[in-house]
Amino acid sequence: MPADSTIVLLPRYTTLVGATSFTTLPLDVSRFGSAQFQIWRGPQTTGTFKAFIEESLDTEKWAPGAGAPVGIDPGETLAKLFSYSFLLRWFRLRIVLTGADARVMCWAEGLLR
Repeated sequence: MPADSTIVLLPRYTTLVGATSFTTLPLDVSRFGSAQFQIWRGPQTTGTFKAFIEESLDTEKWAPGAGAPVGIDPGETLAKLFSYSFLLRWFRLRIVLTGADARVMCWAEGLLR
């Protein structure tokens, strides 16, 4: 079994701009069973912030993570901790911003186990 490995999905502090969807690079998690990570977001100008956990067998077709099909908003200037067990080989986060002139700073980091 491999040792814990640090992951940085979105570095401190990442600024996202525009009402659109942003995805992290896919991570091959086949050597790991789970992840523990935090998502933080700062104040948002308008609209909504939702983070989605997604998994894939081939990095082409993505599915909502088991037990996490709805978007997550940690709240303004709050971090939310997740423990997540992998089912498929590839893992990523997708952030969706809505609203005119949407802007937010955020980060996501943790451990693969």
